[in-house]
Amino acid sequence: MGKWFAVLDLKSFYASVECAKRGLDPFKAPLVVCDETRGPGSLVLSVTPYLKTKGCKNIMRKFELPSDIPLIYAKPNMEEYVRKSTEFNALILEYFAPEDWHPYSIDETFIYLTPYLNLYKKTPYELTKFIMAEILNRLGLYATAGVGPNMFLAKVAMDTDAKVAPNRIAIWTKDDIQNRLWKITPITKVWGINKGYERRLASLGLHTMGDVAQYPKALLKEKFGIIGEQIHDHANGIDDSLISETYIPKNPSFTCGQVFHEDYEKHELPMMIREMCDEICYRLRAANFVCSTLSLTAVETKPSNKMHSKSMKLQFPTNDNDILYETFIEILSRFNISAPIRQLHLSASNLTNVRFIQLTLFEDNEKFIKNEALYKAIDEIKNKYGADKIFRADARREKSTYLERIGQIGGHRK
Repeated sequence: MGKWFAVLDLKSFYASVECAKRGLDPFKAPLVVCDETRGPGSLVLSVTPYLKTKGCKNIMRKFELPSDIPLIYAKPNMEEYVRKSTEFNALILEYFAPEDWHPYSIDETFIYLTPYLNLYKKTPYELTKFIMAEILNRLGLYATAGVGPNMFLAKVAMDTDAKVAPNRIAIWTKDDIQNRLWKITPITKVWGINKGYERRLASLGLHTMGDVAQYPKALLKEKFGIIGEQIHDHANGIDDSLISETYIPKNPSFTCGQVFHEDYEKHELPMMIREMCDEICYRLRAANFVCSTLSLTAVETKPSNKMHSKSMKLQFPTNDNDILYETFIEILSRFNISAPIRQLHLSASNLTNVRFIQLTLFEDNEKFIKNEALYKAIDEIKNKYGADKIFRADARREKSTYLERIGQIGGHRK
C-alpha cells in the first residue's frame, strides 16, 4: 500500500479541555480560555469551535471578544493541559511503537501508519478514525486529522481540509499535489511557509506552490540555501523524512522570553534582563553547558512594533551569571530604542560541555571561582527547596515578574 502517515490535532485544545471538565459541547458552548482578572488586555489562549464560527480566534485580546455573546471564562490551567497532552500521547502509544510516533506540539502528533495496517486489519482512513474515536471516548476531546503518503502532505491536508472533511479526516494522495496543493492561496497556509518566505518568493514572481514547483530548483537553492531545496521538494509533494529519524539540532540554545503585560522603559530593562539571565545560567549549569554567544531582542510597543536585535560573542565560554548579564547590558546599550518595550528575548548559544574551568590572564580569577561556588550553592537551594525560597531583592520590586513566573508553566499559570 506504500507509506502512510497521519497527523492528529486536538481541536481547540485548551478550550476543549475546559469544556470536557464542565460537560459542555465545544461546538455549542461560547467558552474562552482567558484570565479575565488581568484586565481588557488579557490574552485569549483558546476559544471553542463555536466561537470560531463567530469570528473569534485562538490568539486575541479580551477587549476584542464579541460583547453580544454571554461568554464563559475559564482561567488557564497549564498543569492540567500538560497532563491531558500526556494522556493523549499515552493513548497513542497503546497502539503504536515509540519509533513510529512523533509529538509535534502539546496538541499535535504524527504517526507512521503503514506497519499497523495489516496488524489492525484497517485502511489508513479506518485506523485514523478508530484512534480519533478512542480519544473522544476516553478523553472527551475532539481531534482533526490529515492522512497522506508522507508527513508533509498529511500535515497540509489537515491544515487545509480536515475542518470541513467528513469525520474531520482529510486524506491526500499524490494525485492531490497538482489539484489541491498547487492551488492553495495564500501560500502561507502551507506548512513551513511564513510571511518572510512569502515575500521573497513573490519577488521572484512565485505566488502559488504550483509556481514554486515549476521554478528551477537550483535557483531556489542559490537564493534560499538548503531551505530553497526543501520548499521546492514540498511544492512537488516530496518529503522523505521518517518519524524514526531522530533530529539533533546543529546549534542548540537556551532561551528565555517575555511578552510584558505593560510597557517597560529602557532604564527598567536591566532588572528584567538580570532575572532572565539568571534563569538561563541556572539551566546552563543544570545541563552542564557553557555558552559562547549571546543574543538579545527587544520589541517596542504598538504602534511602532520596532524590533531591535543583536548578538555578541564572548571572550571565552562561560555560564557565569555576572559575565552573561554584563554582556547582555552591553548589547542593550547599542540599541537605539525610541519607545517603551513590550517584548524581551534572551538567548545563549554555541554551547559546549563543561570539562574544566577556563581561567584567563586578564580577569579576576579569584572572583570567578567565588562566583562559581556562590551560584552552585544557590542552584542547590533552588533544587531542594524551590525557586521561591531564594531570589534577588529586585524580585520584590513593583515591575519585577520573577515571583509570578516561577509559578507558571510555559508562561501561563499552572
